[in-house]
Amino acid sequence: MRRFVKTVIMAAVMAVVVLTAGGCGTDDIDISEYSDAQIVITGIDGTGETQESVTISQLKALDCVTVKTHSTSDKIGEVRATGPTLDTLLQQYGASQCDFSRIEIHGTDGYDIALSQKVIEEADIILAFGIDGQPLDAESAPCRIIIPESDSAYWIRMVDSIRLIK
Repeated sequence: MRRFVKTVIMAAVMAVVVLTAGGCGTDDIDISEYSDAQIVITGIDGTGETQESVTISQLKALDCVTVKTHSTSDKIGEVRATGPTLDTLLQQYGASQCDFSRIEIHGTDGYDIALSQKVIEEADIILAFGIDGQPLDAESAPCRIIIPESDSAYWIRMVDSIRLIK
């Protein structure tokens, strides 16, 4: 009996190790409705002139995080955001968000915001393609910026472009 209990405990430990190594820390979101939508990124090289485009399916292919957070303004409440960080995306181009003094984020609804140097240096900026384990709704897709534990005014919806300024 003792041997059986040890075997069961070892099997349970191994299952946890396998699941953790398998990347179960992020939600698998069905982005098929907006997978081809593009975000234009200007200024990655520091000149302000170069443009790169990334699709939501390309974002999903990067190393992603799922973070449970809430805004400090309590307008939105608690959310679980899934997507890569801006730093993860910028690493594909040999850059980091800290390389820039200003980051402007624009949504198709005309709302935009410029992130301060403090936010750029201290915060994770998540390019969320899913919230609470679900695809983004039509009022937020194709991408929503989530900056954990910040004012929801920074949580731009319908992101279509990001401008990076040295």
